[in-house]
Amino acid sequence: TGLLCGSFGAATFQAPVSLAPNESKLVKLAPRDTPQLRVLNPRLWWPNGFGDPNLYTMHLRFEVGGAISDRNDFNFGIRKIQYEVPDSQFLTLSVNGVRVFCKGGCWGMDEALKRIPRQRLEAQIRFQKEAHYVMLRNWVGQSTSDDFYDLCDRSGLLVWDEFFEANRSDGPAATDVGLYLANVREKVLRYRNHPCIALWCGRNESDPAPPALAAGISNLMQELEPSRIYHANSDEGHGVHSGGPYSWRPPAAFYTYPTSGRGVEVFKTEIGCVSIPTRESILAWMPEKDAETFPNDDWAEHYLARGNNNGDTYVRTIGARYGSLSGTNFSLAKFVHEAQMANYEAYRALYEGRDAKLFTGSTAALTWMSNPAQPSTCWQIYSYDLEPFASFFGARKACEQVHVMMNQATFDLMVINQTPNPLHGLKARVRVINMDGSVVSDKTTPVSAHPSCATNLGAIEFPANLSSVHFVKTELHDAQGRLLSDNFYWRGLSANDLTSLNGLPPANVEGNIRRHDAAGKCLLDVTLSNPSKVVALMTHIQLRKQTSNERVLPVYYDDNYVSLLPGDSRTIQVEAASKDLGGDNPLIVVDGWNPVVQSRSFSGGVSIAPNTPALVTGAPAAKL
Repeated sequence: TGLLCGSFGAATFQAPVSLAPNESKLVKLAPRDTPQLRVLNPRLWWPNGFGDPNLYTMHLRFEVGGAISDRNDFNFGIRKIQYEVPDSQFLTLSVNGVRVFCKGGCWGMDEALKRIPRQRLEAQIRFQKEAHYVMLRNWVGQSTSDDFYDLCDRSGLLVWDEFFEANRSDGPAATDVGLYLANVREKVLRYRNHPCIALWCGRNESDPAPPALAAGISNLMQELEPSRIYHANSDEGHGVHSGGPYSWRPPAAFYTYPTSGRGVEVFKTEIGCVSIPTRESILAWMPEKDAETFPNDDWAEHYLARGNNNGDTYVRTIGARYGSLSGTNFSLAKFVHEAQMANYEAYRALYEGRDAKLFTGSTAALTWMSNPAQPSTCWQIYSYDLEPFASFFGARKACEQVHVMMNQATFDLMVINQTPNPLHGLKARVRVINMDGSVVSDKTTPVSAHPSCATNLGAIEFPANLSSVHFVKTELHDAQGRLLSDNFYWRGLSANDLTSLNGLPPANVEGNIRRHDAAGKCLLDVTLSNPSKVVALMTHIQLRKQTSNERVLPVYYDDNYVSLLPGDSRTIQVEAASKDLGGDNPLIVVDGWNPVVQSRSFSGGVSIAPNTPALVTGAPAAKL
């Protein structure tokens, strides 16, 4: 006989327990018999972007004769998840009474060989959080570490958590039903205290099989998890649908999908795209002789080959849109130069296409995938070596809680408010700029944005005197004139022909850097200014070590691939661990579609320089 004692926050409780020799006993405590468990005004756990993901620590111990026999500590969160709303038949999540649009990504393995120390996983989860994601889908339960769930708890990332059967076309059904159900039971018991877990899913793109397994999982859910929903199939039911597409498409294509009838995909669990890393990342895992030619086995080994990503036609597809990559026109630098444009366009549209129907025809968008388990050319928002590139920043832009955008299917101006609060007194400004830098339209519209809603402000007016490719700059300001959101688009008079961008003159961009290291972090404020008369398009900065010229990884930028109108400036905040510089000074290198920067040095030992090998004009030619 002993005492089960516990505490969390300011609450303490205890209960006497008697055990016979070799006996195990399930002890249940509830507020009706243990009033200390009733928490008044709790610090709630909120998803990313909605509030702090507050956690409590439960301290449990068992005392026998006044001595501690055993103890256990674990974290938990207090929150309420609901799975339906009155005005929809489709799966719609609300947390603490607030509707949550489940924007995020699918995870398979966290790392292909399970070499996943917490430090690496911290960087991977931080990228998901900084992309403004709200949900990660643990595809087929492939991420299995306690660290994964703990970091999702701390980051406010909801988890769609699956059990272990893949699509039936990818492998046989379970044969040892008893063993499988034992694993399901252990997983649920081990992880169910984590507030990040939003729901359990029985199987990827199929119902659990055989029937005895399906019934067994349902019974376990009723026994162990009566408060969370159990969704049997990631590809059907209550508007849930996977099915891609998984290939690069023009932005407008991401706005068209069924929201009723057969194949409805309101809660979208898989949609993906080719996603090409930086030139430097590619050369870290591919010999230059292979990287400078296409196609070959090395590109195929990294998924740029025939498949549902249409990798075998990707080079030709983007070449037709941005400029030929065939024959001697192909080089790694030019390919990456165009691919970053394609990355940004596609990953922004992947989410903006769903934003446009926020809670009317869309309640979730999970990209396939957001984390690479190995070096890859598709289905990722940062590279395996932990460098974010244009896909990340396109997704981050589209996933803002308060967001201004151009609907690329209708060319309407829209304001997206994913918060639970109405926003009044806003002003939305839209400018149309020709290739020569001249502003041909400039209009401002007053806005009141309803909560959890997409507000359509009507069609953007495009005058007759447009260049074949032109730019659209959108801005949203609050009643005090503070910038809440901005966005930048390039648009062709011919929908899929942006090749005129190759005639965009160079833009001389001025850089200035302030270094203010703190708490073991190298912190830089990089200010880019455009004093030229033309747009500086997709200006990209990269942190390196000055002496070795090696990239510093992981690195965090609060923006990148920025486009600057004549006279504009933008400050990008850069963060890396000081130890990752290895005692070297930081160097910022710059490339992009047309920016030109001069080398300069600043106080604190920091410098800026052009990333010459990544510039199309400085790249070697290669043959297709």
